[in-house]
Amino acid sequence: MAPRSSTVPRAVSVRSDVVVKIQEPAASRRERLRTLAGQKVGQQTGLFLVPGIVSFDDARGEIVFERLPLVGLGRALSDPNRSMELIGRVAKGLAAIHGQMEPAEGARTHGGALGMGAQRDPAPVHGDFGVFNVLFHADSDRMVVIDWANADWIGFDADLGAPEIDVAVFLISLFHRRPFGPWRISRRHAVARHFLATYAEAAPHGLDMGTLNAVLSTITPAFVRLTRRQKGSLKAIAYRHGLLDLRSFLWRLSPKTFPGIRQPHTG
Repeated sequence: MAPRSSTVPRAVSVRSDVVVKIQEPAASRRERLRTLAGQKVGQQTGLFLVPGIVSFDDARGEIVFERLPLVGLGRALSDPNRSMELIGRVAKGLAAIHGQMEPAEGARTHGGALGMGAQRDPAPVHGDFGVFNVLFHADSDRMVVIDWANADWIGFDADLGAPEIDVAVFLISLFHRRPFGPWRISRRHAVARHFLATYAEAAPHGLDMGTLNAVLSTITPAFVRLTRRQKGSLKAIAYRHGLLDLRSFLWRLSPKTFPGIRQPHTG
């Protein structure tokens, strides 16, 4: 049975023991294969878990995942006694994904945009490595990574790309908070700094700040539009400070702090 055309809206339903995701068939197959590849990295390294696939229908564009008892990363990071240890685990997990995940047969590389150029080699990406897709198992405290599909708002439709794409998405989601919202992240700048330093040291390719800044500049307008759509124009104003704070934070970083960071090329 041939896959249907790309008119299927992405939908997720949470049931008592499973999570059902339906989307365009080709995208669903790619997510299924990437989920399995990510699951293999988690098992080999012991750094994270990936919910198992109970069943799937590539032609229909449906994947049924096991449902785990989870605690969100945002809530976990609000505990100042654990935030640094947790964010270090997150950084090492992302570095393992970029360094060890095996691309599926026929994996596509995104060239030209979003930081991909002659100075950066492509790596397998998660595609939507935001705070809401990194969680912790409520019983074992193991890190859990979900939703291995490219986020629509990024404008990135490939399996291989600049690893800084995932880093940029994570930073945006980390700083995307209202000033007095729930689960305020304790010492956000220190947490972000530790995330970057740990990732830069653990990732085999390091971290290229020029690429990271280029990716952020490219995807930030789309994220602003997404926030306006989801929150409304008035409420979205309360979130603007987060992106400004992120830009200020990155501008003040010292390259001496991060041995794995590569600075922008100026030649």
